[in-house]
Amino acid sequence: MAKPTYTDADLRISTTTEVKREGQTVVHTHRVLFARPLTRAEQHLFADVLVGFYYTVHFSQQFGNGLVAEPVVEFLSDHEARYTLKQHTLSGPWKDLLFAVLANFSHEVAPIQWHDESRAFDPEVGPRRTADDTVTRAP
Repeated sequence: MAKPTYTDADLRISTTTEVKREGQTVVHTHRVLFARPLTRAEQHLFADVLVGFYYTVHFSQQFGNGLVAEPVVEFLSDHEARYTLKQHTLSGPWKDLLFAVLANFSHEVAPIQWHDESRAFDPEVGPRRTADDTVTRAP
């Protein structure tokens, strides 16, 4: 089974992304809109998934160890969240894992319609599978 391919543009620094420096640390905040309201349990699961992402990166040599604190996840409404990451650099292999975590949540729990200014996870726009299991992009 082929997996979706995302580019840096799918999780780019956009006008809605807040980026600032605190000494040697880069702090960046991202907004997520879900296609439907999330229940309290789904909101907690989203936060837990992002915290799990942090610990996977933190304790794995494979993804580097650039994250310096657990992400802060806030729900602005029942269908809108923002999360903040603190790390030494904005680049690194951790992005692939974050894409996978967000894509899996979008597919398995609640569709992510919009991430910053990207619609890569939106089921109507993002990667799709055809009958022969190849991945294509919606027009």
